[in-house]
Amino acid sequence: MGRKTNRSNVYQHLFTEQLHSNEMMAEFSDSQGLVEHYSPEHKEMLLDLKEELKLEFWRLVDTELTERQAQVIRLLAKGFTQIEIAKQLNVNQSSITKSVNGNCDYRNGRKVYGGAKRKLRKLADNDPKIQQIFNSIAEIHAWYS
Repeated sequence: MGRKTNRSNVYQHLFTEQLHSNEMMAEFSDSQGLVEHYSPEHKEMLLDLKEELKLEFWRLVDTELTERQAQVIRLLAKGFTQIEIAKQLNVNQSSITKSVNGNCDYRNGRKVYGGAKRKLRKLADNDPKIQQIFNSIAEIHAWYS
């Protein structure tokens, strides 16, 4: 009699995490887009706005997330995988996923609650400073469309 296979064996192998530096990803996204054709002044303004947006993002992380959520987000930003973070914090990888993405309550119609990503998105949508930065970025892009 064979061993029963896990349901996750069907999809587990389809997902992988690749580590890349933030600098490499930023360079890739900037050099491959229309931004290369922007004036030097607009490029500089975009860089300043991106830096300002990062500061505002970390302000939200530091002031609005739970201690665990902020800790996980900081480790993810440093390039650690969920499995590495779980080992550092001595928890299961699923706990890290729930900290980032929230938890799903299937008893109440698959309602998702919690999660740093969702919380940060809502906070950013309602934060006047962040919305001002997004509007300024959109105005610069509108010059070239």
